[in-house]
Amino acid sequence: MPYKDPAHKREWELYHRPQRIARRRELRRTEAVRKTAHLETPPDHDSSAALLWVPVAGGVAVASYNPMFAIGAGGLTLLGAAVFKKGWIWWFVGIVALAAGLYFQWNEKNEK
Repeated sequence: MPYKDPAHKREWELYHRPQRIARRRELRRTEAVRKTAHLETPPDHDSSAALLWVPVAGGVAVASYNPMFAIGAGGLTLLGAAVFKKGWIWWFVGIVALAAGLYFQWNEKNEK
């Protein structure tokens, strides 16, 4: 360590204080300029939610054609969302497909 003597260190700090303050001020200014020059605009909206209707409509269509297949697809979607830690959209699509499959399966049993 360059300053083993605390008195000598304090003397050096007092002597060089104006230079240290000027250097800090200069670094703050350059950091502020850099931040204003590289402003990143936040995204306007989440574009993945805009196409949410496509897999939901597909899940409902599959459920109306073959409810057991929709139950399996919805269950696998939920399993994949849990294992791979996917976003809320995967969970929503899986729940809708599973619910639609169960609904159509229940209606099919009641009709017979």
